[in-house]
Amino acid sequence: MAKVRTRFAPSPTGYMHIGNLRTALYEYLIAKHDDGDFILRIEDTDQEREVEGAVDMIYKVMDQTGLGYDEGPNKPGDVGPYVQSERLAIYKEYADKLVELGGAHYCFCDEETINAAKEESHNEEQGYIDPCKNISLEEAKKRIASGEKYVVRQTIPSTGVTSFEDEVYGHIEVENAGLAEGVLLKSDGY
Repeated sequence: MAKVRTRFAPSPTGYMHIGNLRTALYEYLIAKHDDGDFILRIEDTDQEREVEGAVDMIYKVMDQTGLGYDEGPNKPGDVGPYVQSERLAIYKEYADKLVELGGAHYCFCDEETINAAKEESHNEEQGYIDPCKNISLEEAKKRIASGEKYVVRQTIPSTGVTSFEDEVYGHIEVENAGLAEGVLLKSDGY
């Protein structure tokens, strides 16, 4: 059986709060219950909202509450780096592979187009239905090569069910029609 590895990934856009601690505690307990590893990763992808000193506060609160992590930015291990902004090249490589496999697609829509489509759909639960998923990979690569801005979106089938096992909530099933095709990689590479 593979070793259990959980991670807590707080964002330094504010100071730690009780919700952060609850999440960290769940991840810590799940890892330690099965003699696994608890990993701290700093989710610094929202650079504009990052609060000065928040990362140091994360370390301090984790220490004060006894939620000792086995690997993290200041405790290197085999799966670093442990700060999101230091992993951008890794994410780009795998996002491109996911596009090649059909699990994601390049989207060239601007924010104005997306907001207008959301308003027209009148279906908040559905999210944005991206017309770019119908663009051929060849055409998308040409547009990228010409310097057009893009994001990488997850491609979700419009029919069927997605299911998974959650350690806390058990078996989860969701109709694909209700899932939004979220952005996996933003135009700035984050």
